[in-house]
Amino acid sequence: MMIFDRFPTKEDAKAFAEKVTATYGREATVYDSQEESNKVDIFPFQLDPPIVLVERDYENFTFESEIEMLVKDYKGIFAGT
Repeated sequence: MMIFDRFPTKEDAKAFAEKVTATYGREATVYDSQEESNKVDIFPFQLDPPIVLVERDYENFTFESEIEMLVKDYKGIFAGT
């Protein structure tokens, strides 16, 4: 999973997730807490909700750098994978 956090609002996180799905065909889900997101993918460092998890395409990493840059438009940050 690609992990994004620190969105100013849940609406920003949802808009980012929707854009990622529409543009790149990747599943993207929004979580209100790290406890919720850890049920899907455990991240060893503190995350600041809202959190968005984006599925990775292990056969094609082509768009990952674009997704990492896109998050800036929604005022979130790329936390890692």
